[in-house]
Amino acid sequence: MAGPRLITARLIRLNRSSQKTRRRIIAAAGFGVVIALIWVQRDPVAQALTWVRLHSLVCGGLAAVASAIQVARRRVLKREEFARSWLAAVPMRSLQARWEALIIETLPAMIALAALTVLGLSVGLVLAVAGGRHGGPLFSVWAALSAGVAIGAVVGYAMPAPKPLDSPPGSRYVPHRGRNRAAAIRPSLAALGAWPVRQMFAWAQPKMVARATVPILVMMPMGTNADVAMGAIAVFGVNGGLVLLCMAAVRLSRQIRRWMAPLPARAGVVTRAFLLPTCAVLVGASAFESLLLLAFGVSYRSSAAAAAATAVIGCLATAGGILLSRARSRDMP
Repeated sequence: MAGPRLITARLIRLNRSSQKTRRRIIAAAGFGVVIALIWVQRDPVAQALTWVRLHSLVCGGLAAVASAIQVARRRVLKREEFARSWLAAVPMRSLQARWEALIIETLPAMIALAALTVLGLSVGLVLAVAGGRHGGPLFSVWAALSAGVAIGAVVGYAMPAPKPLDSPPGSRYVPHRGRNRAAAIRPSLAALGAWPVRQMFAWAQPKMVARATVPILVMMPMGTNADVAMGAIAVFGVNGGLVLLCMAAVRLSRQIRRWMAPLPARAGVVTRAFLLPTCAVLVGASAFESLLLLAFGVSYRSSAAAAAATAVIGCLATAGGILLSRARSRDMP
């Protein structure tokens, strides 16, 4: 059985359908005009289908963006409307309520899919009667647009909803600025992982990077192409950044130990919060280096081996330097 929201929406639509017959006639006439135009301009339509098929990824992406925005906007509006409605007090099963909300919130995507299907069948029928063989491009275009609409509807649920505006009593429809209240303090060690990366970028000043690029250019043999030189600079730059990151992690570990000494926190917890994000950055930079090597024409196996070796050496060097600095600090009086 349909939920109360769907039944209410259907009754509202029936009550507002005084001009339903006229609208149906106008819609049918418009659809007939579109079919007639497609029949008259069937050759340009076939060429347009071929062009859209070549750019199906772009068209599918645009359809996904439009569908995601529309579904996210409708989701927020309908949930706010339902929270203020008397239908919120109607007892019903949770599963039925979720399906009902899903149908109401994804209604634009469903209408778009139905419209694409009807239009695709109509265009295919017209081209088939005309004797053209354009079923492949038409199906590819329909599949790309339908997949984009469906994916956009799913992504629309991942978009965060805007924060509700709290209006003071007596001025319901007038927005007011909220009071400046201090946020609740939530201590966390996750911010320690960003210190080495920030220190690395602080050391990598533009003047230092420019001076470090000069030896790389000097080592290039004569007759080297610009793309090869830029790739080599990128590879050396990634390796230099990894070295700076390791040095920053070892240096900052001492400062973090002194700063965290008065706090009741275990050394292992602090080390993991500080070391794991740094190792993650090292692994990500190594993966980027493998992509650069692939762009140079290096084999997949060699690129993967170089990236794995760089990641392992960087993580071991960072962890070893941190442990060594901790041992030295313990031995110092």
